[in-house]
This record gives sequence, C-alpha cells and structure tokens, in this order.
Amino acid sequence: MMKKQTPSNIDENGRAFITQEELDEFKEMALKEHGVHLTDEQAFKQGFALFNLFDYVIKQVIIKKRELRNEKNFAKISNL
Repeated sequence: MMKKQTPSNIDENGRAFITQEELDEFKEMALKEHGVHLTDEQAFKQGFALFNLFDYVIKQVIIKKRELRNEKNFAKISNL
C-alpha cells in the first residue's frame, strides 16, 4: 500500500520528504501540545524547518567533537 504524498512534499525525483502519515502525526502533536490546527502545507513547512534545525545542530556538535578530538591528539603528539 502506497502512502499519500502532498504536492509540496515531493522533490524533483518524485520522492517524498515527509509522508502524509508523518504530516498527520506532526499536526496531531501541534494540536495536542499547542492547541494549533495546521494545514498540510503549514505542517510540512514547520516540520521541514524543525528537521533542518536538528540537522544543523547535529552537524555543529560533530564539528566541535572533531575539533576537540584533534586538539587532544595534537596535545598528545606535542608532549612526545
């Protein structure tokens, strides 16, 4: 069974970023947690923005951890 996809939710290759089921879950959370009724378009935009925020934060954490690891490795080499 194929999941429904909204037109704004399709990339240039015809793949869905977010399924209708995921949009519905997000809309349900928005209603339950904040009392806000979202359209599919609003849910998609807000969900995608949230995804991008998490993506950015995770990438920054990875960069910082790599920098810290490199500093520790440099300190070890410098103490030889």
